[in-house]
Amino acid sequence: MPEGLRGFKEQEKRWYGRIVQSFGTGFTAARVAFRRFFSWGKSRLTVALIPQTEKPARKIELSRFSLTAIGVVVALVAGAALFAIGVYSATSLRAASLDTQLTQAHKSIDMLRESTERLLSETAKFEEKLGQVVSIAQAKGKTDVAPSSADILKTAGLSDLISGQLSDDPVSRDVLRLNGIAGSLSGSLPSLDDIANVLATQKDIMTEIPNLWPIKGNLGHITMYFGQNENPFSTGQWYLHTGIDISTYRQGDPILATADGKVIDVHYDASLGNSVTIQHSHGFTTRYGHLRSFAVKKGQRVSQGDVIGYLGNTGKTTGPHLHYEVYLGTSLIDPLRFLSIRKEFHE
Repeated sequence: MPEGLRGFKEQEKRWYGRIVQSFGTGFTAARVAFRRFFSWGKSRLTVALIPQTEKPARKIELSRFSLTAIGVVVALVAGAALFAIGVYSATSLRAASLDTQLTQAHKSIDMLRESTERLLSETAKFEEKLGQVVSIAQAKGKTDVAPSSADILKTAGLSDLISGQLSDDPVSRDVLRLNGIAGSLSGSLPSLDDIANVLATQKDIMTEIPNLWPIKGNLGHITMYFGQNENPFSTGQWYLHTGIDISTYRQGDPILATADGKVIDVHYDASLGNSVTIQHSHGFTTRYGHLRSFAVKKGQRVSQGDVIGYLGNTGKTTGPHLHYEVYLGTSLIDPLRFLSIRKEFHE
Protein backbone atom coordinates (compact mmCIF):
# COMPACT_ATOMS: atom_id res chain seq x y z
CA MET A 1 0.00 0.00 0.00
CA PRO A 2 1.51 3.40 -0.89
CA GLU A 3 2.70 5.55 1.98
CA GLY A 4 0.29 8.43 1.28
CA LEU A 5 -2.79 6.17 1.14
CA ARG A 6 -1.74 4.50 4.37
CA GLY A 7 -1.52 7.88 6.19
CA PHE A 8 -5.01 8.83 4.89
CA LYS A 9 -6.50 5.59 6.19
CA GLU A 10 -4.96 6.10 9.62
CA GLN A 11 -6.30 9.69 9.77
CA GLU A 12 -9.74 8.40 8.76
CA LYS A 13 -9.70 5.87 11.60
CA ARG A 14 -8.78 8.58 14.11
CA TRP A 15 -11.66 10.82 12.98
CA TYR A 16 -14.13 7.94 13.10
CA GLY A 17 -12.97 7.05 16.61
CA ARG A 18 -13.43 10.61 17.77
CA ILE A 19 -16.97 10.76 16.34
CA VAL A 20 -17.97 7.49 18.00
CA GLN A 21 -16.45 8.67 21.25
CA SER A 22 -18.34 12.00 21.02
CA PHE A 23 -21.64 10.26 20.40
CA GLY A 24 -21.01 7.91 23.29
CA THR A 25 -20.12 10.77 25.60
CA GLY A 26 -23.19 12.74 24.55
CA PHE A 27 -25.49 9.75 25.02
CA THR A 28 -24.06 9.11 28.44
CA ALA A 29 -24.48 12.77 29.45
CA ALA A 30 -28.08 12.79 28.17
CA ARG A 31 -28.84 9.60 30.05
CA VAL A 32 -27.37 11.02 33.23
CA ALA A 33 -29.31 14.27 32.78
CA PHE A 34 -32.57 12.38 32.18
CA ARG A 35 -32.01 10.28 35.25
CA ARG A 36 -31.33 13.37 37.33
CA PHE A 37 -34.42 15.16 35.92
CA PHE A 38 -36.60 12.09 36.51
CA SER A 39 -35.19 11.76 40.00
CA TRP A 40 -35.84 15.47 40.62
CA GLY A 41 -39.38 15.16 39.35
CA LYS A 42 -40.14 12.13 41.42
CA SER A 43 -38.94 13.78 44.57
CA ARG A 44 -41.87 14.76 46.75
CA LEU A 45 -42.71 17.99 48.49
CA THR A 46 -44.79 18.00 51.60
CA VAL A 47 -47.33 20.72 52.21
CA ALA A 48 -48.53 20.97 55.78
CA LEU A 49 -51.93 22.50 56.57
CA ILE A 50 -51.93 23.50 60.23
CA PRO A 51 -55.29 24.66 61.58
CA GLN A 52 -55.52 27.24 64.34
CA THR A 53 -57.66 24.85 66.35
CA GLU A 54 -56.51 21.74 68.15
CA LYS A 55 -57.28 19.59 65.15
CA PRO A 56 -54.33 17.63 63.80
CA ALA A 57 -52.32 19.07 60.93
CA ARG A 58 -52.84 17.74 57.46
CA LYS A 59 -49.99 16.89 55.16
CA ILE A 60 -50.18 16.74 51.42
CA GLU A 61 -47.33 15.20 49.47
CA LEU A 62 -46.96 16.10 45.84
CA SER A 63 -44.25 15.33 43.40
CA ARG A 64 -42.59 18.08 41.53
CA PHE A 65 -44.11 16.71 38.30
CA SER A 66 -47.57 17.07 39.83
CA LEU A 67 -46.85 20.62 40.96
CA THR A 68 -45.58 21.47 37.48
CA ALA A 69 -48.70 19.97 35.89
CA ILE A 70 -50.94 21.91 38.30
CA GLY A 71 -49.04 25.10 37.50
CA VAL A 72 -49.49 24.54 33.76
CA VAL A 73 -53.23 23.89 34.20
CA VAL A 74 -53.62 27.00 36.35
CA ALA A 75 -51.75 29.07 33.76
CA LEU A 76 -53.95 27.71 30.96
CA VAL A 77 -57.13 28.41 32.94
CA ALA A 78 -55.97 31.94 33.78
CA GLY A 79 -55.10 32.57 30.12
CA ALA A 80 -58.47 31.27 28.98
CA ALA A 81 -60.20 33.46 31.58
CA LEU A 82 -58.30 36.56 30.43
CA PHE A 83 -59.13 35.76 26.80
CA ALA A 84 -62.82 35.31 27.65
CA ILE A 85 -62.84 38.61 29.56
CA GLY A 86 -61.26 40.33 26.56
CA VAL A 87 -63.79 38.84 24.15
CA TYR A 88 -66.66 39.80 26.48
CA SER A 89 -65.39 43.38 26.76
CA ALA A 90 -65.07 43.68 22.98
CA THR A 91 -68.55 42.20 22.52
CA SER A 92 -69.98 44.59 25.11
CA LEU A 93 -68.43 47.58 23.34
CA ARG A 94 -69.75 46.33 20.01
CA ALA A 95 -73.21 45.83 21.50
CA ALA A 96 -73.14 49.36 22.96
CA SER A 97 -72.12 50.75 19.56
CA LEU A 98 -74.91 48.81 17.84
CA ASP A 99 -77.39 50.06 20.42
CA THR A 100 -76.31 53.65 19.73
CA GLN A 101 -76.67 53.05 15.99
CA LEU A 102 -80.10 51.52 16.53
CA THR A 103 -81.20 54.55 18.57
CA GLN A 104 -79.93 56.85 15.82
CA ALA A 105 -81.73 54.74 13.23
CA HIS A 106 -84.99 55.13 15.17
CA LYS A 107 -84.46 58.89 15.26
CA SER A 108 -83.77 58.92 11.52
CA ILE A 109 -86.92 56.91 10.87
CA ASP A 110 -88.92 59.36 12.98
CA MET A 111 -87.43 62.26 11.04
CA LEU A 112 -88.23 60.47 7.78
CA ARG A 113 -91.84 60.04 8.87
CA GLU A 114 -92.08 63.71 9.80
CA SER A 115 -90.59 64.65 6.44
CA THR A 116 -93.04 62.33 4.72
CA GLU A 117 -95.96 63.98 6.49
CA ARG A 118 -94.67 67.42 5.52
CA LEU A 119 -94.25 66.24 1.95
CA LEU A 120 -97.80 64.93 1.92
CA SER A 121 -99.01 68.26 3.28
CA GLU A 122 -97.11 70.13 0.57
CA THR A 123 -98.47 67.67 -2.00
CA ALA A 124 -101.98 68.56 -0.90
CA LYS A 125 -101.16 72.24 -1.40
CA PHE A 126 -99.67 71.38 -4.78
CA GLU A 127 -102.89 69.59 -5.66
CA GLU A 128 -104.89 72.70 -4.74
CA LYS A 129 -102.71 75.02 -6.80
CA LEU A 130 -102.64 72.54 -9.69
CA GLY A 131 -106.44 72.48 -9.59
CA GLN A 132 -106.54 76.26 -9.85
CA VAL A 133 -104.10 76.28 -12.77
CA VAL A 134 -105.99 73.52 -14.58
CA SER A 135 -109.27 75.34 -14.00
CA ILE A 136 -107.85 78.55 -15.45
CA ALA A 137 -106.28 76.72 -18.38
CA GLN A 138 -109.49 74.81 -19.14
CA ALA A 139 -111.52 77.98 -18.81
CA LYS A 140 -109.34 79.37 -21.62
CA GLY A 141 -109.74 76.14 -23.62
CA LYS A 142 -112.59 74.03 -24.94
CA THR A 143 -114.26 72.83 -21.74
CA ASP A 144 -116.51 75.03 -19.61
CA VAL A 145 -116.56 72.74 -16.55
CA ALA A 146 -113.65 72.92 -14.14
CA PRO A 147 -112.49 69.53 -12.80
CA SER A 148 -113.10 68.66 -9.18
CA SER A 149 -110.30 68.27 -6.66
CA ALA A 150 -110.82 64.49 -6.59
CA ASP A 151 -110.65 64.30 -10.40
CA ILE A 152 -107.39 66.22 -10.45
CA LEU A 153 -105.89 63.97 -7.80
CA LYS A 154 -107.04 60.85 -9.62
CA THR A 155 -105.60 62.12 -12.91
CA ALA A 156 -102.29 63.02 -11.29
CA GLY A 157 -102.17 59.69 -9.43
CA LEU A 158 -102.06 61.36 -6.02
CA SER A 159 -105.36 60.33 -4.46
CA ASP A 160 -104.12 57.01 -3.05
CA LEU A 161 -100.97 58.67 -1.78
CA ILE A 162 -102.77 61.37 0.18
CA SER A 163 -105.32 58.94 1.60
CA GLY A 164 -102.42 56.78 2.80
CA GLN A 165 -104.18 53.44 2.12
CA LEU A 166 -101.17 51.72 0.63
CA SER A 167 -99.77 49.32 3.22
CA ASP A 168 -100.29 48.15 6.79
CA ASP A 169 -96.59 48.47 7.57
CA PRO A 170 -95.74 52.10 8.51
CA VAL A 171 -92.23 52.07 7.01
CA SER A 172 -93.37 50.36 3.82
CA ARG A 173 -96.27 52.80 3.58
CA ASP A 174 -93.91 55.77 3.91
CA VAL A 175 -91.55 54.37 1.27
CA LEU A 176 -94.45 53.65 -1.08
CA ARG A 177 -95.78 57.14 -0.51
CA LEU A 178 -92.44 58.74 -1.32
CA ASN A 179 -91.89 56.59 -4.41
CA GLY A 180 -95.46 57.15 -5.55
CA ILE A 181 -95.25 60.91 -5.07
CA ALA A 182 -91.96 61.07 -6.97
CA GLY A 183 -93.41 59.03 -9.83
CA SER A 184 -96.65 60.99 -9.94
CA LEU A 185 -94.91 64.36 -9.89
CA SER A 186 -92.58 63.16 -12.63
CA GLY A 187 -95.55 61.96 -14.66
CA SER A 188 -97.33 65.29 -14.25
CA LEU A 189 -94.47 67.25 -15.83
CA PRO A 190 -95.78 66.90 -19.42
CA SER A 191 -99.16 68.28 -18.35
CA LEU A 192 -97.49 71.14 -16.54
CA ASP A 193 -95.41 71.81 -19.66
CA ASP A 194 -98.63 72.06 -21.67
CA ILE A 195 -100.08 74.47 -19.12
CA ALA A 196 -96.86 76.47 -19.17
CA ASN A 197 -97.07 76.69 -22.95
CA VAL A 198 -100.66 77.94 -22.69
CA LEU A 199 -99.66 80.54 -20.11
CA ALA A 200 -96.65 81.54 -22.22
CA THR A 201 -98.98 82.06 -25.18
CA GLN A 202 -101.23 84.19 -22.99
CA LYS A 203 -98.20 86.14 -21.83
CA ASP A 204 -97.10 86.69 -25.44
CA ILE A 205 -100.55 88.03 -26.27
CA MET A 206 -100.45 90.34 -23.26
CA THR A 207 -97.08 91.79 -24.28
CA GLU A 208 -98.53 92.62 -27.73
CA ILE A 209 -101.30 94.76 -26.19
CA PRO A 210 -100.40 98.22 -24.76
CA ASN A 211 -101.25 97.48 -21.14
CA LEU A 212 -98.08 98.35 -19.22
CA TRP A 213 -97.88 101.53 -17.10
CA PRO A 214 -95.67 103.79 -19.23
CA ILE A 215 -93.43 105.20 -16.47
CA LYS A 216 -90.86 102.87 -14.96
CA GLY A 217 -91.55 101.77 -11.39
CA ASN A 218 -95.29 102.50 -11.73
CA LEU A 219 -94.50 106.10 -10.79
CA GLY A 220 -96.73 109.09 -11.37
CA HIS A 221 -100.41 109.89 -11.30
CA ILE A 222 -102.91 110.95 -13.95
CA THR A 223 -103.34 114.72 -14.14
CA MET A 224 -105.74 114.69 -17.12
CA TYR A 225 -107.91 111.86 -18.39
CA PHE A 226 -108.95 110.93 -21.91
CA GLY A 227 -112.00 112.71 -23.37
CA GLN A 228 -113.63 116.09 -22.76
CA ASN A 229 -111.51 118.30 -20.51
CA GLU A 230 -111.12 122.01 -19.83
CA ASN A 231 -108.36 123.54 -21.92
CA PRO A 232 -105.51 124.44 -19.52
CA PHE A 233 -104.43 127.24 -21.88
CA SER A 234 -107.92 128.72 -22.44
CA THR A 235 -110.00 129.13 -19.29
CA GLY A 236 -113.63 128.17 -19.75
CA GLN A 237 -113.06 126.36 -23.04
CA TRP A 238 -113.41 122.61 -23.46
CA TYR A 239 -111.60 120.30 -25.87
CA LEU A 240 -111.11 116.59 -26.60
CA HIS A 241 -108.01 115.33 -24.81
CA THR A 242 -106.63 112.58 -27.06
CA GLY A 243 -104.80 110.65 -24.36
CA ILE A 244 -103.89 110.74 -20.68
CA ASP A 245 -101.34 112.95 -18.94
CA ILE A 246 -99.15 111.36 -16.24
CA SER A 247 -96.95 113.47 -13.97
CA THR A 248 -94.22 112.69 -11.45
CA TYR A 249 -93.49 116.39 -10.77
CA ARG A 250 -89.96 115.96 -12.10
CA GLN A 251 -88.05 115.28 -15.30
CA GLY A 252 -85.85 112.31 -16.23
CA ASP A 253 -88.01 109.35 -15.19
CA PRO A 254 -87.65 106.49 -17.74
CA ILE A 255 -90.56 106.07 -20.17
CA LEU A 256 -91.34 102.46 -21.16
CA ALA A 257 -92.79 100.87 -24.29
CA THR A 258 -96.20 99.61 -23.20
CA ALA A 259 -96.14 96.69 -25.68
CA ASP A 260 -93.88 94.93 -28.16
CA GLY A 261 -93.57 96.78 -31.45
CA LYS A 262 -91.58 98.84 -33.92
CA VAL A 263 -90.66 102.51 -33.60
CA ILE A 264 -92.19 104.25 -36.65
CA ASP A 265 -91.62 107.88 -35.71
CA VAL A 266 -89.19 109.88 -33.55
CA HIS A 267 -89.42 113.67 -33.94
CA TYR A 268 -90.09 117.04 -32.31
CA ASP A 269 -93.57 118.53 -32.53
CA ALA A 270 -94.49 122.07 -31.54
CA SER A 271 -97.41 120.77 -29.46
CA LEU A 272 -96.17 117.36 -28.22
CA GLY A 273 -92.50 118.32 -28.10
CA ASN A 274 -90.20 115.31 -28.36
CA SER A 275 -92.46 112.37 -29.23
CA VAL A 276 -92.08 108.65 -30.03
CA THR A 277 -94.65 106.59 -31.96
CA ILE A 278 -94.63 102.77 -31.82
CA GLN A 279 -96.63 100.41 -34.02
CA HIS A 280 -97.80 97.16 -32.34
CA SER A 281 -99.58 93.99 -33.35
CA HIS A 282 -103.36 93.72 -33.77
CA GLY A 283 -103.61 97.25 -35.19
CA PHE A 284 -102.45 99.13 -32.06
CA THR A 285 -100.28 102.26 -32.12
CA THR A 286 -99.02 104.23 -29.12
CA ARG A 287 -97.55 107.74 -28.91
CA TYR A 288 -95.51 109.29 -26.11
CA GLY A 289 -95.13 113.09 -25.92
CA HIS A 290 -93.25 115.87 -24.09
CA LEU A 291 -90.13 113.70 -23.64
CA ARG A 292 -86.95 115.34 -22.46
CA SER A 293 -84.84 113.05 -24.67
CA PHE A 294 -85.03 109.89 -26.79
CA ALA A 295 -83.62 106.40 -26.08
CA VAL A 296 -84.66 104.77 -29.40
CA LYS A 297 -84.39 105.41 -33.13
CA LYS A 298 -86.86 105.12 -35.98
CA GLY A 299 -87.13 101.55 -37.29
CA GLN A 300 -85.93 100.01 -34.03
CA ARG A 301 -87.87 97.05 -32.60
CA VAL A 302 -88.67 97.25 -28.89
CA SER A 303 -90.10 94.87 -26.30
CA GLN A 304 -92.64 95.66 -23.65
CA GLY A 305 -90.84 97.40 -20.79
CA ASP A 306 -87.92 98.75 -22.84
CA VAL A 307 -86.90 102.35 -22.12
CA ILE A 308 -87.75 104.55 -25.12
CA GLY A 309 -87.11 107.99 -23.61
CA TYR A 310 -87.22 110.18 -20.51
CA LEU A 311 -90.02 112.28 -19.04
CA GLY A 312 -89.68 115.96 -19.87
CA ASN A 313 -91.33 119.33 -20.39
CA THR A 314 -90.88 119.89 -24.14
CA GLY A 315 -93.61 121.28 -26.40
CA LYS A 316 -96.77 122.96 -25.16
CA THR A 317 -97.08 122.03 -21.49
CA THR A 318 -97.88 123.46 -18.09
CA GLY A 319 -95.19 121.38 -16.39
CA PRO A 320 -93.18 118.13 -16.77
CA HIS A 321 -95.40 115.19 -17.63
CA LEU A 322 -96.00 112.39 -20.16
CA HIS A 323 -98.78 112.62 -22.74
CA TYR A 324 -99.72 109.04 -23.68
CA GLU A 325 -102.03 108.07 -26.58
CA VAL A 326 -103.37 104.74 -27.86
CA TYR A 327 -104.80 104.13 -31.35
CA LEU A 328 -106.65 101.09 -32.65
CA GLY A 329 -106.38 101.41 -36.38
CA THR A 330 -107.09 105.10 -36.99
CA SER A 331 -109.35 105.51 -33.95
CA LEU A 332 -108.22 107.04 -30.68
CA ILE A 333 -109.21 105.00 -27.61
CA ASP A 334 -108.89 105.52 -23.86
CA PRO A 335 -105.49 104.07 -22.72
CA LEU A 336 -106.96 103.21 -19.31
CA ARG A 337 -109.07 100.47 -20.90
CA PHE A 338 -105.90 98.44 -21.44
CA LEU A 339 -104.07 99.54 -18.32
CA SER A 340 -107.00 98.14 -16.30
CA ILE A 341 -106.71 94.85 -18.24
CA ARG A 342 -103.08 94.64 -17.20
CA LYS A 343 -104.06 95.23 -13.58
CA GLU A 344 -106.66 92.45 -13.67
CA PHE A 345 -104.14 90.18 -15.36
CA HIS A 346 -101.65 90.58 -12.52
CA GLU A 347 -104.23 90.05 -9.80
